[in-house]
Amino acid sequence: MNLFDRLMLEFYRVLNNAWRESVRNAAYIAIQMLAELPPQERLNEMRVRKWMEVIEKHLGQDFAAAVNEPVKEYMRKSYHLGLQDVQRMGVKAGLKISIGLYGYENEQIIAVVSENNVFWIKGVGEEAAQPVQELLTKAFKEGWTKQDLATALKEEFSDIANNSDHYWLGLAEHMLLRIREFGRLNGYKSAGATYYRLTNPMDDRTSEICWALVGANKIYKLSNALEVMEKVNDIDVGKIGLEEARARLKAIAPWINEKQIVRDEYGQPIDVEGNHTPFPPFHWRCRTQTEMVFPDELK
Repeated sequence: MNLFDRLMLEFYRVLNNAWRESVRNAAYIAIQMLAELPPQERLNEMRVRKWMEVIEKHLGQDFAAAVNEPVKEYMRKSYHLGLQDVQRMGVKAGLKISIGLYGYENEQIIAVVSENNVFWIKGVGEEAAQPVQELLTKAFKEGWTKQDLATALKEEFSDIANNSDHYWLGLAEHMLLRIREFGRLNGYKSAGATYYRLTNPMDDRTSEICWALVGANKIYKLSNALEVMEKVNDIDVGKIGLEEARARLKAIAPWINEKQIVRDEYGQPIDVEGNHTPFPPFHWRCRTQTEMVFPDELK
C-alpha cells in the first residue's frame, strides 16, 4: 500500500466515522422527539417540517462541522503529494527541476477546494435525510402508531449509516485524487512545462475509458487544464447549492461515459470523443494520472 492509498483510507475512516456519529445523533433526536409527542397529538406536516430541520442539521451542518478541519488537513497533504510527484518526474528524467516556492497561491487553492468539499459533504448529508422525511410523511398520512414509527425510524437510520460506506470511500478517493492532480498541474506550471500526457497502469483493472484515453497517447495543453481547474474552483457550492454545483461541474468538466468511447473495427477502445474533463479523475475510482511532458520530448 503506497502513501496515497494510506492517506485515502485514513480520510475515508474520518468521513465514515463522523457520518455514523451524526446518524446516531440524528436517530436519537428523532426517537426522542417521537417519545415526547403528547399522546393526544398526531404527526402533521408542520411537525414533520420542524423535525426534519433538526434531523437535517445533524446530518448536514453538524456532520460538515465535524469533518471541516480534517478535510483541510487531507486536502493539503494530497496537494503536497501532487507537487512532490512533479519533482519525482524530474528526477526520473535525469533533470533537476524547480517548482518554485510554496506560497499563497497554493494555500488559496487548498482553501477553496477544502471549503467547497465541506459544503458538498454538507449537501450530501442533507440529501441523505430525504428517506426519513418520506417515512415521516407516510406515517402521519396513514396514522401509524408511535411504536410502529419508532421501529421504522430505527431501521431507516440504520440503513442510512450502513449503506453509505461505499460512497464515503469513493468520495474520499475522488476528493484526494482531484486535489493531488491540481498539485501536479500547478507544479507543471511552476516548472515551466506547457504540455502533459496521461498515464495508467494499463492492467486488468483499467477501465475502457482510461484505456482509450491513455492508449491514444495524446499530448495535452497545460493552459487548457489550468483554465478548467480555475473554473472548477470558482464554483461556490455554499452559495449556489449542491444541485446547481453539480450542474455547473458537469458543464465545465464532465466525467466521461462509455458512449463517448471510440472503438476500432474489432471493438477495442482507441479514443474518446465529446466534451470531458481534461484531467483525471475521468470517472469514479479512476486510476489515471497526468505526467509532465519535457521540452526535449516535443522536438
